[in-house]
Amino acid sequence: MIARGNAGAAPAVDATEGLGREGRGWLAYAVAAMLLLAATNFILGYIAEKSAGDPAASVKAAIVLWLGTGLLGVVGLLVFKASGRGFAGLPGKAPLLLPLAAGVTLALGMLLLKAGLGANPLAKGPIVAVTSSNSLVVALLAWALLREKLSAGQWAGFLVIVVGIVLVSLGGGGRANRMALVFAVMAMLLFGATNFFLKLAGRRGCDSLTAAVILWLAVGGCGMLAVPGYRLAYSRLPVLERPGLSWLALLAGIFLALAMLGIKKAVTLGPAGPATAVSGSNAIAVSILDLALLGHWLPGLKLAGMLTAVAGIAILALSAPLKKRPVAGPGG
Repeated sequence: MIARGNAGAAPAVDATEGLGREGRGWLAYAVAAMLLLAATNFILGYIAEKSAGDPAASVKAAIVLWLGTGLLGVVGLLVFKASGRGFAGLPGKAPLLLPLAAGVTLALGMLLLKAGLGANPLAKGPIVAVTSSNSLVVALLAWALLREKLSAGQWAGFLVIVVGIVLVSLGGGGRANRMALVFAVMAMLLFGATNFFLKLAGRRGCDSLTAAVILWLAVGGCGMLAVPGYRLAYSRLPVLERPGLSWLALLAGIFLALAMLGIKKAVTLGPAGPATAVSGSNAIAVSILDLALLGHWLPGLKLAGMLTAVAGIAILALSAPLKKRPVAGPGG
């Protein structure tokens, strides 16, 4: 139920959101999302590495990850109910569909990404490069449908980050076959739709915490549907070979949930394309974690990409947003 205040009063919405005020505060949320996504992807990579003998590990990990995200959604729902807040940050029932759709597209995107990697495990580099370029999709949608414009400095930083992401991903080596690339392109479009839906939800007045909880519940719902489906198809539950890996996948789902909250704040307070590009550069932190914890050495191309992406983030941090022209009044 959507909680409301006094009759005729507008629902309680974060005063900093949906007002078109763009400073640099969004960058902090985007960087936080980047670090949380890095933790998510590092855990998923670790699970894949430790489950070499389990060909269905990628699908199982995705399902358990969905359940972890949904678990946080249930916690958020209980907190909303206990505090009496309800879904007060939702201005009516129609905007409910946006974070709900974002949760479904996010879940499907994660599944297709894992399917692409499963179809061609040696092509991790190009597959991740394609899916990580979803920020271009978000930027184009925001420009075409929301008339969101970027300053010259923001465009420069945005494009430099995208180049850095591609270099980092290609540093992983490998050549993707046709099926793997199809999965990667579909995942890229789904991730782009996810982030654009979150941007649009902010424009419609849906605050970040409310949108995030709805998204978390939608992802968890996908997991709840997938569990019996997997059991019917394979006559067993989607549990990874080692129990510890299942718990890690659940933790990855929680990290993913928190990352999406950060992305929602970032795309609401700032430009959608650059915000998703910063969060999408999580491959930098993943590479550092791989080196520090797993001893995976960094190829020269990957290191060059990391430095390029960091330079792009620095350009965004130093670039002033495009000044909005004042809207003329009736007499103007």
